[in-house]
Amino acid sequence: VYSSPVGPKVAVQKLSFGIPTGECFGFLGINGAGKTTTLSILSGDIAPTSGRAYIDGLDIETEQLAVRRLIGYCPQHDALLDLLTVREHLELYARIKGVSATAVGEVAYTKMEQLDLLDFADKQSRMLSGGNKRKLSVAIAMIGSPKVVFLDEPSTGMDPVARRYMWDVISALSTRDAQCSVILTTHSMEEAEALCTRIGIMVNGQLRCLGTPQHLKNRFGSGVELDVKTELPSSDSVRSLLAKLRGQAPHLLSRDDDEACHLTVGLSDTSLCAALGRPDRADVLLNSAAGASLRQANASGSVGGLLFCEWWLAEDVAEQLHSGLSKSFPSGLELLERSASNAFRYRLQRGEGGPLSLADVFGEVEDAKDALSVAEYAVGQTTLEQVFVEFASSQENPENR
Repeated sequence: VYSSPVGPKVAVQKLSFGIPTGECFGFLGINGAGKTTTLSILSGDIAPTSGRAYIDGLDIETEQLAVRRLIGYCPQHDALLDLLTVREHLELYARIKGVSATAVGEVAYTKMEQLDLLDFADKQSRMLSGGNKRKLSVAIAMIGSPKVVFLDEPSTGMDPVARRYMWDVISALSTRDAQCSVILTTHSMEEAEALCTRIGIMVNGQLRCLGTPQHLKNRFGSGVELDVKTELPSSDSVRSLLAKLRGQAPHLLSRDDDEACHLTVGLSDTSLCAALGRPDRADVLLNSAAGASLRQANASGSVGGLLFCEWWLAEDVAEQLHSGLSKSFPSGLELLERSASNAFRYRLQRGEGGPLSLADVFGEVEDAKDALSVAEYAVGQTTLEQVFVEFASSQENPENR
């Protein structure tokens, strides 16, 4: 609990979990969720207001000296000495961690090689880029074969290549060789999925969920997402529809030449849609996102006849697609996005019988592919990022207090 001018602020509360050797545990949460405070308590940087915590069976309050021999810590903000070089930093911390004098140089070289810092070995830390400072902080945390390593947002400022180097080092240290336990805080869902065997999402100082990335997606995901692209109307079908419109209502078109043909009435004129048997579609033209392209063309001048017929046929396919998918997935279908006239993103909700199977979704779409004019599609589970955002949306912003 922190004191503040507006009253006590509870940063971490009712937090209870254990991490076995060889696990990389990921702490996810927005700024102010309590991640850094938790690591600061475990590392002995600050004392808990109440509660107990143990590292390798040692109490973090009463046996702090022994505990510090077991941990490596990469803080959120680099704690480097400006005038020391990369090599000098690593040799200094190797001596502090009890590495024998004969092995100090070799340990420093190995860590520089692992984190791709050999080119900067003799450069002072104040001259390093932000990404290389983070790599040096990670290297320092891993010196001395600690049993527990705390990494507080270690990849901040790193380029993709450096981040990949770091991931390989962490994986080798924890999950592959099972040498130690790693607690990692990050805002990168990609990093969490690549490294962490278990993940906890922290909101307002409490763990709201805990489990493997796949478990969290299965348990808290909002269903399956389906991306669909439909076939574009063929030129023959567009010209056929234009000929039909010209035959039924010639006064709505400006001239006989297909390429130069334009509408002579506004989009709000219901006779335009009535001529094709759908007067209700005038409302779609005027008020929905689906009619935006025609409204934009109308604002720039008159709407071409071919353009209108292309739009009309695309809407026919869109309605057919939505109707067909609603029958295949009666438990719940939600249109999330329509990025183009023939590109759709749907969310398929869970049914009463449990979560949707990806195999079942693929089967249903594949069977209806031709009937619904589907050109290509992709099915995917709810991402870890979406699960995280769902939980994080309930986080109180401490800056608003």
